[in-house]
Amino acid sequence: MMNKTGSSGKGLDPRTNVFRADLAARHLEKTVRAENFVDGFQARLTAAIASLHKAPDHDMPVLTQLVYGDDVTVYEEQGNWAWVQNNRDHYVGYLPRGCLSRKMVQPTHKVIALATFAYGMADIKTPLPYRLYMNSRLHVVGEQGNFWQLADGRFVCKGHVGTFDDVADDFVAVAELYAEVPYLWGGRTCDGIDCSGLVQVAFEAAGLACPRDADMQMAIDGHDLDAGGMDEMRRGDLVFWKGHVAIMLDETTMLHANAHHMKVVVENFHIAAARIASGEGGDILAIRRPSRRSAGDP
Repeated sequence: MMNKTGSSGKGLDPRTNVFRADLAARHLEKTVRAENFVDGFQARLTAAIASLHKAPDHDMPVLTQLVYGDDVTVYEEQGNWAWVQNNRDHYVGYLPRGCLSRKMVQPTHKVIALATFAYGMADIKTPLPYRLYMNSRLHVVGEQGNFWQLADGRFVCKGHVGTFDDVADDFVAVAELYAEVPYLWGGRTCDGIDCSGLVQVAFEAAGLACPRDADMQMAIDGHDLDAGGMDEMRRGDLVFWKGHVAIMLDETTMLHANAHHMKVVVENFHIAAARIASGEGGDILAIRRPSRRSAGDP
């Protein structure tokens, strides 16, 4: 059935809005033009990590990554792929269908370490443990010694897991844990991470909402420093260039994942800013001081 209404979606960000010429989310029915509109259904990531692709092809660009326990709204399943919207940051893209489950159980805990392992038995010598990453959401059903038992029968170290009330006091301290992690476009884990992924993961660990990309993060809750703000910068300020973001560790030092060093590094702000200005990044677009605002329920 043809259902053409609204406009072509001009003005809507396709990164965070579900619409194509042939299909769109039901709530956009009066906003965009599409052949069909659907409500979608909820599903949960059961893989340790999965890449969200721009198109249903493993060779297509990676937009971002999801980790174990992330929830999505599925709008289309076709072949081995699902067209989804990530419930956490609303990013839209394609995931392999095999890594999703419709079984939705309220998570009770989350991974608070950079990474941990889920073992087949409550024994660190268990072979071939399953790797889990920071902010992965877990459903704990029991305990055995120093391990929590998960709903899927695996066991995780209690020291690497916390409840959703366990939030980091300082998102910058979380980001510092990723120093020397390799740079990876679209990455969000200690195996590989990009500049805005570093900010997002650190914010989430501190219980703060954060969008995915640097240009989106320029609008997070907080306020901008004025043109002379470089003399007033302090720990936790975010500095933005075209397509790039860095976290200030103090008034003269910053931390960022970057393709110049191909890893997360700490460096002098003025030296880095001069290098970025001479390249594609150009001049600083904004310096933003975030406010602490709860991300809400898990």
